[in-house]
Amino acid sequence: MVERLVIIGGVAAGAKAAAKARRMKPDMDIVVYQDETEVSYSACGQPYVLSGVIENRDKIVIRRPHEFASDNIRVLTRHRVEAIDVTARQIRVADLSNNNECATAYDKLILATGARPVIPAVDGIELEGVLTLRSISDLDRFKSTLSSLKPKRASIIGAGYIGLELAETFHALNVKTTIIEKFDRILPKFDAEMAQQVSAHLSENGVELITGQGLARISGKNGRVAAVTTESGLNRDADLVVIAIGVRPNTDLAKDGGIALGKTGAIAVDEKMQTRTPAIYAAGDCCETIDRVTGKTTWLPLGDIANLQGRVAGENAAGGNASFPGVLGTAIFKTFDLNVACTGLSETAARQARYDAVAVNVNRSDRARYYPGGNNLVIKLVADRQGGRLLGAQVIGPGKADKMIDIAATALLGKLTCEDLENADLAYAPPFSPVLSPMITAAGALNSKVNNP
Repeated sequence: MVERLVIIGGVAAGAKAAAKARRMKPDMDIVVYQDETEVSYSACGQPYVLSGVIENRDKIVIRRPHEFASDNIRVLTRHRVEAIDVTARQIRVADLSNNNECATAYDKLILATGARPVIPAVDGIELEGVLTLRSISDLDRFKSTLSSLKPKRASIIGAGYIGLELAETFHALNVKTTIIEKFDRILPKFDAEMAQQVSAHLSENGVELITGQGLARISGKNGRVAAVTTESGLNRDADLVVIAIGVRPNTDLAKDGGIALGKTGAIAVDEKMQTRTPAIYAAGDCCETIDRVTGKTTWLPLGDIANLQGRVAGENAAGGNASFPGVLGTAIFKTFDLNVACTGLSETAARQARYDAVAVNVNRSDRARYYPGGNNLVIKLVADRQGGRLLGAQVIGPGKADKMIDIAATALLGKLTCEDLENADLAYAPPFSPVLSPMITAAGALNSKVNNP
C-alpha cells in the first residue's frame, strides 16, 4: 500500500518538506494543504515589492501548484485544515472555494502552519488603512491600499526587522513615517549602543522614532484611518497604520489535536523535527528549537530556518534519519544605507545567560584604506572570559555586513575561541578586504581583553 504524507502549510517549511520527501521516496503519496492562493513564496521579499525594487510580486513566488504537480506532489490551495484526529490518523479539510468539508487519512503528517501577526486589542484596529505584512494576501491588500488611499503619512507600530525595512519602503514612496515602539529602544536583540546607530540613521533619513510607548488607539474618519494615539497621549496624523509588533506561532490546530506544545508556546519537537505524537512532525515558524550557544529551548521564526527544518522533516517523514541541531540566531536586514546583522548572543543576553561576558567594538573599512569604494562597519564581538569562546557578534554599517556576520556565525558553529578567529586564514585582496579582515582585527582586540582583564 502506498504511504501517504500530508503536509499542512505550503510556504517555506511545507514546500521544502514536500520536495525533500519526494526525492527521498519517489512513490510516496504527498499532499499539501494551503489556505492561501499561493504556495512557496518569499515573505522576506515583500517590502521590496512594495517599494518597487522588485517590480512584479509574482517574482517572489518560488513555485506554483502545477510545478509541484510535475513532481507528483498534489498542492491544494484555498483548503484549510480544520482539525486533526491523531487516533484515527485523519484530518478534516474545508474547501474554501465552496465551503465543503471532507476527511482524509494520513500515514505521516507534517505541520508547517507558520506564524501570524500579533494584533493589539485597541480601538480602531478594524479601520481601513490598518495593515499587516506577513502573507501574500497581506501583500496584495497592502498594494491595493497604497493605490487607493495614496497615503502621505504612515505610522508603523513596532520597530523590529519588518518595521525598519518598511520605513525605507515608505521613504521611497514619499510617505512621511513615524515608528512607535513600546520597548525603550529599537532592536532588543542588539546591545543598546549598536541599536543607537540605527536609531540615529533613521532620524537622519526623516523617520520619527517614538520609543517607550505603545499604541493606545487608532482614530478614524469615514471608516478610514486618520490618526494614532500613544499610551502617553501623543497624537500623530496617519493615513496608513502598519501593525508590526511581532508574530506568534500558529498552534491552535496542534493544540486542539492534542499535540504537545513546548516551553515557548510553539510546537515541541526533537532534533528529528518529530513531535511527541507518533507519525507527526512539525517545521518552521510553528515549532520551537534549540539555541546552539546556550543549549536552551528557543523559538525563532525566520525563513531560512523554516527551510532547513522543512528539509529535515520531509526527509524523516519519508523514512530518513536527518537531524536539525538548532539555531544560532543569525539574522540580517537593511534599512536605508545601513546593513544590520547579528548572530549568537548580545553582551546583554550573554550576561543574562550567566556567562562572564567580555566584549569589544571596532570600526573598520571593508576594503583596503587606499582602495576606492570602501565602507565602514562597526563590529561588536562577545566572548566568554572563561576560555575565550566566541558567544556572539553584531555588525552594523554600509559595508559588507553579511560577509562579517557569516564568518562569525561559522565561528560559533565550530565553537571557536576569539584566539582561533584572530588566526583565521581569510581571503585578502585590496578590492575585497584590508590586509587583516575587520573580523580578525575585532577578534584580536577581544582576545587581548580576555587575556588581560
